[in-house]
Amino acid sequence: ARFAAAGYTVPETWDDLLALSDTMIADGNTPWCVGIESGGATGWTFTDWVEDLTLRFEGPEYYDQWVGHTIPFNNPKMATIWQTVLDLWNTPGAVFANSGSIAATSFGDNGQPLVDGKCFMHRQASFYSAFLPEGTPAADGSEGAVDVFYFPAVGDDKPVLGAGTLVSAFRDAPEVWAVMEYFASADYADARQRFQALGKGAAVTEGVLSGFLSPNVNADLSLYAPLEQSFLDILNTADVVRFDGSDLMPSEVGAGTFWTEGTSAVNGDKTIQEALDAIEASWP
Repeated sequence: ARFAAAGYTVPETWDDLLALSDTMIADGNTPWCVGIESGGATGWTFTDWVEDLTLRFEGPEYYDQWVGHTIPFNNPKMATIWQTVLDLWNTPGAVFANSGSIAATSFGDNGQPLVDGKCFMHRQASFYSAFLPEGTPAADGSEGAVDVFYFPAVGDDKPVLGAGTLVSAFRDAPEVWAVMEYFASADYADARQRFQALGKGAAVTEGVLSGFLSPNVNADLSLYAPLEQSFLDILNTADVVRFDGSDLMPSEVGAGTFWTEGTSAVNGDKTIQEALDAIEASWP
């Protein structure tokens, strides 16, 4: 509703997104809410931005090489991607940081400013709906509802960055594999949604926010709340899907130097190249 009231349209390309940000700034509005503080995991939000842009600018083949370290972490293309993120964040008027700086603002503290109109956009994972103020309408067409759009691509393809919970088997037996197959089925996804609806006091046919998105394209979308229906539509229509890169890297990097060195670059304590070189040196 705020987009329409201000005369803004949803961007379809990366260039459209940059142009929209510039227009918002020129209008006296703040495009983005950004925060990367997360205690001992500070910096992971920055890594998600890097991964999203890597997949969009360089494609899945490069992404896989980078994640698998068949090319150095500190290669020139990665420096360009980091610079692209920081150029956007450091544009005067582009970012509202609730605690005064991006690195000091908790990633979870952007829900309220978004609802309060202190920014127009916030890039986050689908689980972030749990961080919106209680009672916030979401993607239901009502006045003041928070909505979602696909983070724009650079080319003609439609890549999506994802993460998730994995189910593992520790015994090779028919009954074990039967359970594994059931967990991946549309029947399980639908049953879980109905159960969670009952747990929330809703009718089993009423869409609810569950925080669980099934990758099964045959899941009944009507059992999900409108916001999660939007998430699933993005996931189900993706041309390319890749798992979160830092989650796939050795923990020393993906849950270590990628976070800390990224934060140093965001703060300006290190140059991008210094941060990338430190990450490369830390790879086991």
